[in-house]
Amino acid sequence: MTATSQKEKEKKRFVIRVSRDHLSAFLTIFPYDEEKENPVTLAQIKNELLKAGIVYGIDEVKILLALNEKKGVTDQLIAEGKKPVPGQNAQLKYYFNPHGVEIKPKVLENGRVDFYNISLIQNVKKGQLLVEKIPATRGIPGVNVFGKEIPGLPGKDIPLPIGKNVNVSEDMLKGYAACEGHVVFTGGKVSVLDVLEIKGDVNFSTGNIEYSGNVIIKGHVREGFKVTSKGDVEIFGTVEGGHVFADGNIIVKKGIRGNKKSKIEAKKNVYSNFIENAYVKAGEDIIVNSGIMHSEVNAGLNVQVGGKRGVVVGGVCRAGKSLVCKNLGSNLATITIVEVGVNPDLWLAYNQVSRDIENIKQNLDKADKALKILKQLEEKLNKLPPDKEKLRQKLLDTRKQLQRDNTRLELEKFDLEQKIKKIGDGIIKVSETINCGVQISMGKAKKHFTSEMKRVVLKLDGMDISIEPLVS
Repeated sequence: MTATSQKEKEKKRFVIRVSRDHLSAFLTIFPYDEEKENPVTLAQIKNELLKAGIVYGIDEVKILLALNEKKGVTDQLIAEGKKPVPGQNAQLKYYFNPHGVEIKPKVLENGRVDFYNISLIQNVKKGQLLVEKIPATRGIPGVNVFGKEIPGLPGKDIPLPIGKNVNVSEDMLKGYAACEGHVVFTGGKVSVLDVLEIKGDVNFSTGNIEYSGNVIIKGHVREGFKVTSKGDVEIFGTVEGGHVFADGNIIVKKGIRGNKKSKIEAKKNVYSNFIENAYVKAGEDIIVNSGIMHSEVNAGLNVQVGGKRGVVVGGVCRAGKSLVCKNLGSNLATITIVEVGVNPDLWLAYNQVSRDIENIKQNLDKADKALKILKQLEEKLNKLPPDKEKLRQKLLDTRKQLQRDNTRLELEKFDLEQKIKKIGDGIIKVSETINCGVQISMGKAKKHFTSEMKRVVLKLDGMDISIEPLVS
């Protein structure tokens, strides 16, 4: 300790220190010689607190305890403010399932799946409450050791997600159905869509169907005709060489017969009695009652084939997560290609988002460098010329937009990562027979079957495909 600090110590027997946030005050009492010096008193400390303006949260008990320490104390907490409490963020309460109906077709005693008694529609009545906003709360203020109020931050507000055919209450806190129909959550908004019902076939009498809501077709979709829906599509008959596209789910209750012309694409799930000579793509699952024959099917997650035969034969079957069936291939050694554990759409989207984030980071770096140069110029000239000031404002606006875009893309990237993790390495379960002619790919591993195998589970094991007995 230097001579100066020693003198300061002798002169000042104790020190009171306040934290940077002014929420705490600490006492340090320096050691002293009891024979030569009088002890520090409570009155002295209280007087010093008063001089410093410390008036709130003083704890005299802790001060007395500190005074009893003969060897002195260091940073003893003796006064404590009250921290402000932030308000609760606004929340949304939905009175329907915003993620869509969870569909679980009933399995009958004979092993078949009952598609006739399931529905994709969440029907609502006019005036029905759909969504409610629980408002953000105001923060509770705090107080520092100087007795000054610290404001509590209010909770963040969020808009009520009002879409088509939804009325909002006068207090802007509730959304009600403006008409009878099917409620959906799409594009970040709650909407009520009326259902388009075709009594018979989609053919020359109807022409192609393009609709913003859900579509129910009581008959068939005939060759060459197209059905496009922003919601779900239920077809009571067959698709025979037609095209069906849906942003939601597609149910074909009698089956898809393609004649190598049918094309079925759903962003969610596809359910069908059978698939034959067709192209079928689903963002999530493809569930088939009896068999997939000589078709190209692509499921973002799972392909499941049940029924008495439960067969996948010929063509190409791709599933991001799993294939479950009874029979794979045929006893005629029909070439049947199966790819599991790969979702090209997810990886493509993930790679694109990653590239976009990298581009934004590079542009942010360029903007920061340009702003730094302008700041240096301002310091040199004391004031920027008008054209340079205009340029700086433009750079600041660009930087804010880039930061917003980066936040949005990072959330999108995280969501894609979670979806990819959920898929995993992939698995194939065959409860009866894998036949000759079946070619399986999992990642970079491949396996060609030259002899049949019974009741097996296939998984990726390093760079190879493991085959294990299926335990029921």
